Amino acid sequence: MAAEATHTGLRARPLGSLLRRCADYSLPLCMVCTLAVIVGDLDAARWPARLALVVYLAAQWRRQSPLARGLLLTGLALAFGIAVLHTRPAPLLAHALDRFCFFATFVSALGMLRIAAMRSRLIRESGQALVRQRPTRRYPILALGTGLFGIIVNIGVLSLFGALIKRSNSLRAAGGHEWVRETRERRMMLAMLRGFALVPLTSPLSITMAVILSNMPALTWFDIAPVALPTGALVFGLGWLFDWLQRPAPSGLALPEAEAPSLAPFGRFVMLAGAITCTVFGVAAIGGIGLPVAVLIACPLSAFAWLALQRRRLGGGTGVGRAALLLSRHARLIFGANRIEIAVLGGSGFLGALVAPLVDTERLGDLLLASGLHGPAAAVTAMLVVTAFAQIGLNPIVTATLILGVLPEPATIGLHPVVLAAALMSAWALSMLSSPFTAVMLILSGLTGRSTYAITWRWNGAFFLLTTVALSLWLIALGLVMTPAGAPG
Repeated sequence: MAAEATHTGLRARPLGSLLRRCADYSLPLCMVCTLAVIVGDLDAARWPARLALVVYLAAQWRRQSPLARGLLLTGLALAFGIAVLHTRPAPLLAHALDRFCFFATFVSALGMLRIAAMRSRLIRESGQALVRQRPTRRYPILALGTGLFGIIVNIGVLSLFGALIKRSNSLRAAGGHEWVRETRERRMMLAMLRGFALVPLTSPLSITMAVILSNMPALTWFDIAPVALPTGALVFGLGWLFDWLQRPAPSGLALPEAEAPSLAPFGRFVMLAGAITCTVFGVAAIGGIGLPVAVLIACPLSAFAWLALQRRRLGGGTGVGRAALLLSRHARLIFGANRIEIAVLGGSGFLGALVAPLVDTERLGDLLLASGLHGPAAAVTAMLVVTAFAQIGLNPIVTATLILGVLPEPATIGLHPVVLAAALMSAWALSMLSSPFTAVMLILSGLTGRSTYAITWRWNGAFFLLTTVALSLWLIALGLVMTPAGAPG
């Protein structure tokens, strides 16, 4: 009996190991198959991508956040309802799964860049150079640096810079004065927060841009940039003004002055970020594909090349083999780290794809016109709705996707599509600045030891309110200037 049980256990272990290994590689398989469908027009790869995604979500279920689980269960319930009640549910469900696969692949492509970045000595040196600048120029350099790092490292920049700030902002560096240390911490953390809020407004590689361009295929980054970049400049300028107005009065204390480090490492990082961004645009131009699709190709290739360079410095050779071995051995950790973003972003795309065909957009457009919510008022309302729902924990990915899915063509309600895009990008930034439930605030709370409510409202509340008013006025001005052809009078 004991021998039989041992034999059964030996058979069970290899089977369990095989299943775990399949789960580890399910997301890379989904990525490869999704690319084959999008770039190679290979329809036979659709079902392998869908099944691989389901395996990945099932394997990561226990580690998901409550929001991610709730979103996935809502999507599952809606899919079940459509399967039972809709006359032709199969095409609708298949399209929704394909949207999920696309966003899962997009998040994973950016996640590979983050893995390479967090292992880079250049990133650490650049971060140290930014946080150790003198107070007079600390805010602009730290805010812009966080925004630029956020393009490549994403939310990981907050943990990286936050740890460097905690290390450099010691009581000794503040001359033994606790209030000086706390003031410096507040100003640097807010500079970091406001800088990261620039990412959805300025980055062509952001999740925000992927959501907008995939739901508004008539637009390109070059259509949006002339409006989005000045919007980001407005938010940056207001943040710098607030930092200057809230600076402490001269105290006359003799504080130790450390020499500001060279910004040369940051300059090298700027060139690296520029090279990766140019690679994305180059792939889009050469392949004749949209920017979100180009991200799926260029970012994993750039990340692998970056990892190979790091491995080469460690042991010589090209580093390609060691980079491949790193990805293979740590697939579970590398691809599992993106589980919450994949569930939230992909689940939002899934929900939007299911809900949009069920809404009579023509009637909704008539209702909006009759209610007066058209033109600039519609843009401001969309921004405020997304921001308001973020205050109760609903990620902007969800609300923005649903708004884009159910709204009629912007021109039919007197709104230029670029203005609607700018409104949703602004809402994303405002949600980062104000919602106590975002991952951004949770990270800052852990770094400072203060509640998320204290950071959002006590530290940043006045800035958020002023920025909301300023962005509303900015959107109204844009809506009046950028009237679409054929808009209703």
